[in-house]
Amino acid sequence: IGGKVVGIDVSGTVERVGSSVKDFQIGDEVFGRAIGSSGMRGSLAEYTVVSQDEVAKKPGDLPFNEAAALGVAYLTGLQSMKVGNVGEGSAVLVIGASGGCGVAGVQLAKALGAERIVGICSGKNFDFVREQVGYDTLELVDYKDSESMKEFRDENKAKFDCIYDTSTGSTADENYSTSVMSMLKEDGQYVQINGGMADWVKHAAGRKTPRKTMVLTASKGRKSLEEIASLLQKAEVKPHLNVKKFDEAGVK
Repeated sequence: IGGKVVGIDVSGTVERVGSSVKDFQIGDEVFGRAIGSSGMRGSLAEYTVVSQDEVAKKPGDLPFNEAAALGVAYLTGLQSMKVGNVGEGSAVLVIGASGGCGVAGVQLAKALGAERIVGICSGKNFDFVREQVGYDTLELVDYKDSESMKEFRDENKAKFDCIYDTSTGSTADENYSTSVMSMLKEDGQYVQINGGMADWVKHAAGRKTPRKTMVLTASKGRKSLEEIASLLQKAEVKPHLNVKKFDEAGVK
């Protein structure tokens, strides 16, 4: 009682609107992030308050539970794909392909027209990743197999337009920020979404390393949310769901 409500991703029906809201009305079905004018408001609740800039109208054929999974991971993924200039014919490497942001990255790369998509993850997760993407020609590399990783790096020098790294700086204590750079094309882009304090201080200070970009998900994501829903429909893919009951046991 009195504790902070947690959670960011959200989907639901508009119950009330503020006097300055012009694009939404009561009864609209929406999805996005539970962020208000004063910051994160929390989504693990029956009601929350959100900024009109952080939600989009939910397509009628998109279920609420799937829409609720498209917030942070897919906004981060789309922003990263755009930083990496991913489009028709691109070659994309996704590190951490079995995680939330990794799956989103693989799906969005496919939807944006990438010709070659390679994912790095644990071998035990290969089938899971393929199920989420529905993409038979997806290439996967087991990061736990040092020989396979070395062979992959040796055979793919200067082959990728975009390397989307969702693992470096995460709790897994992995670091790919230097070992994969040889696989990046001369005009390619390495996009990293996690990092240590030094990485973020450098990012905040505007000190950029050529061909490397740290991505912090941008605010005002409505247009991007609309694009994400359209892209996933085009690629015929869906976010992975692990549905829990909204009770004490489910929340734990």
